[in-house]
Amino acid sequence: MKKLLTYGASAVLACACLQAPAQEKKLASLTKEDFIADFRLAVDILKKQHPNPYKFIDSATFMHRVDSLMDRMAKEPDMMTSLQYSPIYLVRDVHTSLRLSNDNSRELYSNLRFFPYPVIIERERMFVNIKGATIPYGAEILSINNKSVKDILQSLSTSAYSDGFITTGMDRLYPEFQVTFSLLSPHQATYPVTWTAPGSKETRKTTLPAADPGSAFHATRQSVFPFNVLQRAYYIYNDYDDSTKTGRLTVNTFALNEQDAYKEFSEFFREVKKRNFRQVIIDVRSNGGGDPAISALLYSFMAEAPFRNVYNYRTRNIDVAYPEYAVADNGRRLSDEDIQGQKNFFYQRFDKDSSGFYVGNARLKDGLMENFPPDKDAFHGKVYVLTGGGTVSAATYFATLVQKNKRGVIIGKETGSGEAATTAAWFLRYLLPRTKCVLTVPRSELNFFNAVKDNGRGIMPDKEVPMDKFMEYIRADKDPELSYTMDLIQKGL
Repeated sequence: MKKLLTYGASAVLACACLQAPAQEKKLASLTKEDFIADFRLAVDILKKQHPNPYKFIDSATFMHRVDSLMDRMAKEPDMMTSLQYSPIYLVRDVHTSLRLSNDNSRELYSNLRFFPYPVIIERERMFVNIKGATIPYGAEILSINNKSVKDILQSLSTSAYSDGFITTGMDRLYPEFQVTFSLLSPHQATYPVTWTAPGSKETRKTTLPAADPGSAFHATRQSVFPFNVLQRAYYIYNDYDDSTKTGRLTVNTFALNEQDAYKEFSEFFREVKKRNFRQVIIDVRSNGGGDPAISALLYSFMAEAPFRNVYNYRTRNIDVAYPEYAVADNGRRLSDEDIQGQKNFFYQRFDKDSSGFYVGNARLKDGLMENFPPDKDAFHGKVYVLTGGGTVSAATYFATLVQKNKRGVIIGKETGSGEAATTAAWFLRYLLPRTKCVLTVPRSELNFFNAVKDNGRGIMPDKEVPMDKFMEYIRADKDPELSYTMDLIQKGL
């Protein structure tokens, strides 16, 4: 039976990771100085705890940019506008995050005045993502507040977490646009907008009233895109198109146990075989990762021969930095016993190498099937894999297996995490003392195929939907990547 995913009710509320203690200081009473102090503490924790903080930036440049951000933060007119200067993105890691607490995120949401429309952001362009509004659905927004969309997106790019130099993190950011953009001017009453109607080159100007929280939330829920809402609502969802002999498997997470994953994968591919389908589409555009062993399991259902399934973990530090701030998922402080248990785990499973890193040993890799055979129900027809900025971690590893083994066509956009490596596993959470913000740090770096070099890029697609076709599909209420793939199938490509 398909298992339902649980999504946050709104972008801001989804940012809340933990239930903070009852004596939490209210957001309205927090100052910029509180946030600056905690953000600097977060940086100190990252320097000691992150498995490889200087992979894409040297330590001197890192600290110079932190100082610059904190200086800019101190000059902001109020506390809410200062929240845009989180230094976490400087480590260029899709898995590291810094979030407001439950209560403070709720208070922030209630006090913002929002840009009224949800939007679609695609290749540095912005389009209206709601029907029945003053500006029509699919219209292109050229500027807001007399600032070009390109400049706006550049100012928001720090909120779009990706590995290395990947820019498709905006795929994950656009559903939160109303929140992240509104933080730039949280009390704004109106938004002057320039735009062009679908199919027109005439520039028009409209002044939109800011939305209150209830209206903004309602507008977000009325977003037209994405279209595959049902498929994204489950861990795994399957569709069968008898007219084109095509099976579609949407996999939104690899954080599954082997028994459940095997059942779902096996049922899908047995049904595909029973119906004598010629091709399958595997959609991992919204897959945030999980266990790479489950990625390999899925690939075994389309493998033509035994394949290499090799990866390992490494980190700079096997200790817990700043244990006084470390908390469990429910916000409880980690006890001395908890801390010692984590230290023992890493001490037993990681050995220090000549470069000063701790690398996973045989005990850590116990049970890893490095020479993975095809499944008995493996599919031998054409394979298409849909990827995007939401394809992260173990989902990127799955795309890597497909591309490296030349087993299918990757369609969409660059994955949100690295082809060679990403961070993963054994996350630590820190509750920062002044603001009760929650810092989440992965404890290990995950290297695929034992890679020793990471150029900071994800899996690049074999085919990307042309921009004119993308908008043609959007305006026709069609999923761009899926429709483009089906067009290729119809043409026999």
